[in-house]
Amino acid sequence: MRLSNEDLRGRTIIGADGQVMGEVVALFVDSDTWRVESLQVKLDKAIADRLGASRSIFHAGTIVIPVRMVQSVGDTVVLSVVVDALQQIQPAESEPASAH
Repeated sequence: MRLSNEDLRGRTIIGADGQVMGEVVALFVDSDTWRVESLQVKLDKAIADRLGASRSIFHAGTIVIPVRMVQSVGDTVVLSVVVDALQQIQPAESEPASAH
């Protein structure tokens, strides 16, 4: 299956435990290999609080998830890890350094 950034943005992200955690807002591509490295996910309020993601009234909490943690992509994006395992990932306040 071939998907574009437009196709993936807005898709729901679900953890391996079946919990809905948010939606895809951006893809980050390695400029050397032209491969998708990670997905930026806008977290649901409760999940952002649980993971300790920085958020405010005007900005939802986000996190950057490496594609190695993606199990499948269909109508939704399903992760191979449970939501609580994402606490080890630093919540994203901006894009990764390679995206600048």
